[in-house]
Amino acid sequence: MILMAIYLWQVTRVWDWPVTFLLKLTIPSTLPSEWNKFYVCANICLCPLILLYSFSSFIPLDSRIVFLLPQIRFPLWSVVLLVSFCLALSHFRFEKESPETESIASTLISFVMSVFWISTMAGELLNCLAAIGVIMDLPPAILGMTVLAWGNSVGDLVADVALAKNGQPTIAIAGCFAGPMFNMLVGLGTALVMQTAGVYPKAFVLEFHVGIVVAFVFLLLSLMATLLVVTWARFRVPRFWGYCLMGLYILFTIRTQYSDIICLLPLG
Repeated sequence: MILMAIYLWQVTRVWDWPVTFLLKLTIPSTLPSEWNKFYVCANICLCPLILLYSFSSFIPLDSRIVFLLPQIRFPLWSVVLLVSFCLALSHFRFEKESPETESIASTLISFVMSVFWISTMAGELLNCLAAIGVIMDLPPAILGMTVLAWGNSVGDLVADVALAKNGQPTIAIAGCFAGPMFNMLVGLGTALVMQTAGVYPKAFVLEFHVGIVVAFVFLLLSLMATLLVVTWARFRVPRFWGYCLMGLYILFTIRTQYSDIICLLPLG
């Protein structure tokens, strides 16, 4: 048993090393104690190019930049790579010691690059879900309202339950509403802006699915009912209302999956 655990740990380390190495190359460390000249130079060289790729919906990577003469033009990505590479070389040549305090710029860049990798992994997850939907002949809405929804919410579920058990129910309740609101307003809003910018001047067509309408109806119903019940209980959340909300979600899941299964059944 111990040998098996050691073997699994070694396999995990082999798999984890390239991922960690890639993240260190692209995400700056914010702690002066973890300062490394090689990784910092790699950050300076690679981060601008990755950020440019992130905004490729607004600024194409192959945009031509005029240099000295109108006939001499270079792709935008090559100019960014050349400038960042020169900055990395100068940093490697002249920077000798780690910074004494945390840098605000490094913190902001680390946050942006972390968001980029999270977005990239989310995109790959969506591609996998789409492939599963094609293989099993399932509508994307079914996967979105089950597997993807559970995957997005399990982290909030664990964190909110832990906060409530540790005597911070107010923070947990605020997180229950603030998290989905951020996803709806910022996440969905940013995605729609980038998608519409990518297909402009054409219109972005959103495929209609009855499950999305049902989800919005149940969401609005739960929010309005929660507002009324909490107000009636003098801004306290009764235990019975928690069971009611869980029952409402089970009812929503049954209703959505039943309608989708009926649509998938062959006629006759």
